[in-house]
Order: sequence, then C-alpha cells, then structure tokens
Amino acid sequence: MLEEGRVVANTRIGDLGMLLAVRSPEIAAQAQAGQFVHVRPGVGWDPLLRRPYSFCGIERRAGEIELIVKPLGSGGEWIAERHLGDPLDLLGPLGTSFVVRRDTRNLLLVAGGTGIAPMRVIADHEAPRRNVTLVMGGRSVAYLWPSDRLPAGVEYVTTTDDGSFGTRGRVTDVLPALLGWADQLLACGPWPMLAALGRLRDAAERAAATFPGRHTLLDAQIAVEQHMGCAMGVCRACVVVTSEGNARVCREGPVFALGDIAFEAGEPATVGVH
Repeated sequence: MLEEGRVVANTRIGDLGMLLAVRSPEIAAQAQAGQFVHVRPGVGWDPLLRRPYSFCGIERRAGEIELIVKPLGSGGEWIAERHLGDPLDLLGPLGTSFVVRRDTRNLLLVAGGTGIAPMRVIADHEAPRRNVTLVMGGRSVAYLWPSDRLPAGVEYVTTTDDGSFGTRGRVTDVLPALLGWADQLLACGPWPMLAALGRLRDAAERAAATFPGRHTLLDAQIAVEQHMGCAMGVCRACVVVTSEGNARVCREGPVFALGDIAFEAGEPATVGVH
C-alpha cells in the first residue's frame, strides 16, 4: 500500500547510518521482520527510483516503523536528512518475511552491517519467549548496533575486522561455538557474509549427522540485501540465482532458505545505487 508517513525521530547510529522513526500506522500494522518499504527519495522525479529499506523496528501500538538509512547517493542523502514532521512517501510492506518455528527454544541471529535491521526486529519480538543470541560483525565498533537498543535478555556477541570491539575477525569465526546450542539460525548481511554461511552449510551437509549444528545450518534462513528498481517484480533488476532458477528478491525474497541461494553463481548486480 502507499502511505504518507511522518518522521518522528532521526538519530545517528555510529557509522551504520541514520535511524529514522516514521509514523506509518497502516504499514506498521502489517509489517513483518525481513520485509521492507520502498521510499520515494524526493518530491520530484530526480532521483527517479525509490530506495528499499528493511524494517529495523516495528511498533504496532504506536503505529511506527524504524529504518536504517545510509546517506549514499543523492536519494539516500535526501532520505537521511529528513527532520521531525517531514513527510515520507512509503510503499509497503513488501517481500517475504522470516519464520520462527514454534518449537524453537534457542534462536541464533546473525547480522552484518545494515543487515542488523530485521535481526533487531526479531530480537525485540522473540526475546520475551525464547533464548536469543545475536551475533553481529562490522568493520569497527562504529559499525555495530548499540547494545542498549536491544532487549536486556538478548545475548550479544560482536566481531570487528579491526579488533576494536569484541572478537577480531568475522561472524563465521564465532559461530562454530554457538551452532550446537542453536535450534534455528536466521541471518542478514552483505553478500560475502551470506556466502560464507553458505559454505558452512555445505560443509555441514557433507558431514555426519552428529556434526554440531548440522540441522540448524541446513534449515537456516537468510535475507538477501539487493538494490531494486520497481520492487514490484516487474523490472527484474533484483534477480538472484537459486536452486530453482532466477528469483526476484523483491517478490520471492528477500528471505530465502540458505540452501536455495546459488552463491557460486556470483554476487548479484546492483541497480539504482545513486
């Protein structure tokens, strides 16, 4: 649906970008973790293409959503600079969502960069009813999600490329110690991170049934980050290769089974960067 939202807060989150809280009651009432909105980046036709942003917060009672906006290109800059009371033209919610199984007791969430958005939504919703561990990786501490913006019951494990906070390295360096504990794994982040998870899954599939976390990896779900044109499934600019052939991230995704993505086919093309 199309809805004119109103910005109610705009806060910088380190080097991740700006966190926009937007009053959008109709979209908030239907939004799910993993889905996204397509935001019009201006009031004219330049830039032409909308920008997709995953939900980083969903407050149904307040009728508000939160989005992480990086000020990239003229469109991203315009959206990131919106102030209290400014309108935003929103189209959504779009795409598929994550599914947390009812029998899951120990939920493992993995995020990289702005991929924290759907993981934060899931942590907020699931922490009261299950054990939740969130693993997040970033280039440095400035690219990590603030721990005070997570529910108190969530275990937060961090990695940084430069070692400025948490474990030096990548999220895949700390996952082996957690996979045996987890009943379910959900992840969102840049393509190289997701591809690394795919390689872990391939190794688990070849291993014996006693491999720690084998079932968790085989059953994992991921959200693919991708630039989009129309976000309605028409332009096919956001296609990725899957085990069943080409799939549109905006329609068949952005949430896929980890085992369905053909990472060996290469990173998807990017459209609408500017």
